Amino acid sequence: MIDVKTLKAAMETACRACGIEDWEVVVGHATSVSASMIDDELVEFSSSIDGSIVIRVIIDGREGTASSDRVDIDDLPVLVERASQASRVKEADSGYVPEIHAPGDKYPEKTASPGPVFDAAQIRATLEKTQKALFAKDSRVSKGTGSDASSGSETTLVVNSKGLTLSDEWSSSYIASNAVVKEEGQTKEATVFLEGDILSADMGEAVDKATAKFHASTTSSGKRPVIFSSECFNLFLRTFWSAFSGRTAFYGLSPYKDKLGQCIASRIVTLVDDPLYPDYPAQKCFDADCSATFTKPVIEDGVLKNLLYNRQWAQKAGAETTGNAVLTSAGSAIMPYSFHLRPGIMTLDELALEAGEGIYVTQMKGFHAGADPVSGDFSIESSGFLVQEGRIGGPLEGFTVAGNFFQLLKDVRALGDDLVFDVTLSSFRCGSPCVLVDGLSIAGQ
Repeated sequence: MIDVKTLKAAMETACRACGIEDWEVVVGHATSVSASMIDDELVEFSSSIDGSIVIRVIIDGREGTASSDRVDIDDLPVLVERASQASRVKEADSGYVPEIHAPGDKYPEKTASPGPVFDAAQIRATLEKTQKALFAKDSRVSKGTGSDASSGSETTLVVNSKGLTLSDEWSSSYIASNAVVKEEGQTKEATVFLEGDILSADMGEAVDKATAKFHASTTSSGKRPVIFSSECFNLFLRTFWSAFSGRTAFYGLSPYKDKLGQCIASRIVTLVDDPLYPDYPAQKCFDADCSATFTKPVIEDGVLKNLLYNRQWAQKAGAETTGNAVLTSAGSAIMPYSFHLRPGIMTLDELALEAGEGIYVTQMKGFHAGADPVSGDFSIESSGFLVQEGRIGGPLEGFTVAGNFFQLLKDVRALGDDLVFDVTLSSFRCGSPCVLVDGLSIAGQ
């Protein structure tokens, strides 16, 4: 990483030569190691070290950016000139006055340390151990069973013309195993993920989940209560989170435009965006606009409390930024952090008792094609287990769950006491407990 003083001096020199007073430079550095193993063969391996420089300038109220994937201080004059040219050809954005953020925000402190980082030898040894354990767990584990592992770190340095200097670092690792099992001509599979200390990971749950699918039956069509597993409801949150984006609402593509303070969900629903969620190694204290981050309810007790904003879309909407800016190749965009549904107090068995007769959905496939983030409609191929007489029964497959996400939030009857986050090597993740929803359409046989 470039020294702060050296970077600032070089930027000042390059910008002075172009007559630029307002500037910002972001330097990033990332490393990653990842590998995949199927059966006992290493089928994929990659190791990378990546860098980036993004320069933003403001000239006569217009913003220009330039970037490079090579971190070389000698490139700064060229990048500054390109950013300057970009600002001259870019049309002014109506309703938005770009600015360089000055010091003054009270930035929170991280409470979690960066996660462990592992090298290539450790990644391979972990995969070999995991694969052997999967095949040893059950004689029905078959060819095609595989595991992936990845470990990475990222550092970011921000320096600007207002005297602000910010830095951030985080790291994380994960392992995923997909168990393929065969019995009497049937083939089933299941995948589990683990984040953190992957060296001691026990991925045997993948085998247990796969074998539990044997001898699945079908179900009839109709409306009935549905319990979504945490993993399944996380897919809903990841698919439909943009409905809570201030940009989406500004364009009228969200049903929540002008709905702050109104009840939009069941009274037991509280949806939180938390950049500082405890023990999460990718905690964020500032966003891509250099705004301080903070924990905020999006929905609280069923009432819409906040939409998510960066500075640009907050200005356009006459709102305040929520510190949710992320840097993309096209500039600042909006993204959540630890975006999660607050858990309830019921165990899975208690949710089944509450449902009475219904379905426990544990796998859903095809959100990219079967869900519309704007309308909220979804129709997703699913599998899971029958809920009968208040108990979770045998496995089910070959059915579709259909409905509307925005109505689904209103129909939440009960929440589990678990909270499971999906696994991503990024600062954006979704979390949910098991969720009991009334009256969803099931298309079976």
